[in-house]
Amino acid sequence: MRRVLALLFLGLVTAHAATRPPTLGARLALDGLGSIHACADCHGSQGQGRPHFAYPKLAGLGFSYLFGALRSFADGRRLNGIMTPIARGLTLKEMRAVATYYASSRPRPPHPVRRGDRFRLARGRRYYEHGDMGDRLIGCARCHGRRGRGMGMRFPWIAGQTEAYVKEQLRSFRAGARRGPGLGLMRDAARPLDAHQIDDIALYVSVLGARPPLSIPANNAVMPPIVPRRTFVPPRRDAIPHTAFGAAVRRGRAIFDHTDRYAHPYIGNALSCSDCHMGEGREAEAGPMWAAVALFPRSYRGRITTLAARVQAAFVQSENGRAPPLDGPVLTDLLAYVHWMSRGEVIGAHAPGRGYPPVTEPKSGADAARGAGLYVQRCAVCHGDRGEGSRYNDRFVFPPVWGPLSFGRRASLAQTSVLAAFLKSTMPYTDPGTLTSGAAYDLAAFLEARPRPP
Repeated sequence: MRRVLALLFLGLVTAHAATRPPTLGARLALDGLGSIHACADCHGSQGQGRPHFAYPKLAGLGFSYLFGALRSFADGRRLNGIMTPIARGLTLKEMRAVATYYASSRPRPPHPVRRGDRFRLARGRRYYEHGDMGDRLIGCARCHGRRGRGMGMRFPWIAGQTEAYVKEQLRSFRAGARRGPGLGLMRDAARPLDAHQIDDIALYVSVLGARPPLSIPANNAVMPPIVPRRTFVPPRRDAIPHTAFGAAVRRGRAIFDHTDRYAHPYIGNALSCSDCHMGEGREAEAGPMWAAVALFPRSYRGRITTLAARVQAAFVQSENGRAPPLDGPVLTDLLAYVHWMSRGEVIGAHAPGRGYPPVTEPKSGADAARGAGLYVQRCAVCHGDRGEGSRYNDRFVFPPVWGPLSFGRRASLAQTSVLAAFLKSTMPYTDPGTLTSGAAYDLAAFLEARPRPP
């Protein structure tokens, strides 16, 4: 009897819920309001977009991003012949309502398309996940995540976004017609892209998250060079052998790129090796590890030292932690990765591209006050107004550059000349090499003056 009553009650509740009037957001999305067209006409009732047109998917973007986009269309920061008049016809209450409605939708996995175009997908995946050091292309995964699910309100969900829309937006960012969040991060990232690279990235993004996952060949014959010419070229990432040594190399690469996750007991801040040695330690003129292997054992600070001892010192001085044991798995795997990357390098040679190219200090000296202005203009969008870095799901997307979780006074980067060289060669992340020598020194002076561990 109780079960029958419970079922009757559930039926009444369900029937009542079905007769509830639609919310303001649902009415705007599905039916429009007055002269304002229904959002579903272009974006679908559940925000799934129109795959064959440049109408984006809204599902997965989240309330903050959707509401911010509507406000940007309304106040002129973004211009679009369709969206601008629609947004200007909405009140803030209506914007919040429709953003809330679409934020409740989850994107469906895209259907794999154009499976025959596997080499374009391979190139798109390469650009998306790693970028390209030779062309100074920034990997999209750095901000949007390897699976394209975004990283908070600043970096939206793009997995499965329509190919036509991704192309249109990358072209718009590249031309400077569209502005992204912050201070032009997407414009700087899109600026080096050519038409073919945009097409390949858009194709890969459009099928990212498809079921079943696409089988994409690791065909490097169709890829551009990884590093600039006249420098040592480390082995391809897909060339790691499927042996016990190869397993150690893969573990070492994971430790190098995510030190806080895989070597947590030995670090005292939030930095990973790849925050200073860019591109997984592969990038020329950005502290490449393949150049370091060729120079050890060597004289360092008045004594002969080995690479293993130098890596131990980095954990103490740059990571504010403690040295992993010489025979332990962390150091063993890191050395396996670094030595594999250096195969073919000439031992004892000072390879072109090693370290960071030195920067001449301006005769007028460095100005920390000018550096503070530069930080606000060029750096804060990634590293935060207070140098705290950018987190997502308790992981740092961009590392802190001062404070207790950044490098300490004993680190190599704590020297103004070294930090200026690092900044000149590698920053801003989306447009490296654009700082003048004076600007690099000004910025280094500002950062050196900020509080950091002893």
